[in-house]
Amino acid sequence: MSELGGSAPQPPSRIRVGVLTGGASAERDISLAAGAQIAASLPSDRYEVVLLDPLAFMLHNPSITAEQREQARRLAAGGAVLEPAHQLPRGLESQIESASRALVPATRVIANEGEPIDVVLLALFGTWGEDGRIQGLLDTLGVPYTGSGVLASALAMDKEMAKRILAVAGLDVPRGVVLRGTGRDDLASARSVGLPTFVKPVANGSSVGASIVEHEGELRPAIELAFRYEPPGPNARVLVEERLVGRELTVAVIGNDELQPLPVIEIKTKRAFFDYSAKYDAGESEEICPAEIPDQAAKRAQEIAKRAHLALGCRGMSRTDLIWSGDRLAVLEVNTTPGMTANSLLPKAARAAGIEFGDLLARLVDWALEDARRRAR
Repeated sequence: MSELGGSAPQPPSRIRVGVLTGGASAERDISLAAGAQIAASLPSDRYEVVLLDPLAFMLHNPSITAEQREQARRLAAGGAVLEPAHQLPRGLESQIESASRALVPATRVIANEGEPIDVVLLALFGTWGEDGRIQGLLDTLGVPYTGSGVLASALAMDKEMAKRILAVAGLDVPRGVVLRGTGRDDLASARSVGLPTFVKPVANGSSVGASIVEHEGELRPAIELAFRYEPPGPNARVLVEERLVGRELTVAVIGNDELQPLPVIEIKTKRAFFDYSAKYDAGESEEICPAEIPDQAAKRAQEIAKRAHLALGCRGMSRTDLIWSGDRLAVLEVNTTPGMTANSLLPKAARAAGIEFGDLLARLVDWALEDARRRAR
């Protein structure tokens, strides 16, 4: 009690953040590593963090594997989730393991009045994470979340639709064709692009299922591999594009109303391209930030990233991947939920701009809450 008889001032309550991590995509491992690092990096004086696994929502989803269904069953029952052996990402195994031990089923917390959360920080990548589906669930439940909404997430994840919109917006995109699994006609269409070519699933992330094809005999196996990472059925599609040769750049954009393009990063990989191993296996790639390119090229790349962000209707953050070859600066992809370990590309660019990882995370949470307040008016 104070001398005047009033109550002692109470410390402000912390914001309860549910970090959605894990999930059912091919990128579950890196999602768990990101979740562990986010939980350790959000300032503890302002935020209370709980790791939530949305796999618990998917127990009856026919698209998940038997192994994932068993994981979902154990998670929903409050048991430990047993992760399969990890080949990648190397060096993050302990963080993946610690996140797995701390997971709480999202069904127990989201929309539960007994254990409410204030905001969700999305650390889910790939299918069921950055494709608009989890965003739609959160919108329906009225739970604020970081990053883009349903439409921008779905469009950016669908590489066919994203390319169409970016092209309409006047941005340079690689020439290519979309295959729909019709057999001989697919192979003929793919050949029309010419060699070398780049083959990838339409709706997947982290370059999972992607291949460079140099020779005719490699084309059919590359197409079959890409289709394995597409959902079965009539919506399965594979993108075959001209392989652009040049310097690989990536530019992150952050903010709500006032967009801030971060310093350009150049990616130099020891592998054929910036695939899953190159992204997450230490020593496979060199990421130069800021990129050692002329100021005019850097400013142009940042402007293109802002235009791509706006064309797709992104919110909070995005990261645009580009190829620069002389006069040509082509957009490869736009990521609405970029990697979010401390050494991922967006946090690395933020650090080069003077924004430390914990501060970046806090800004993303604050922007999500700001956007929710604006929509509630």
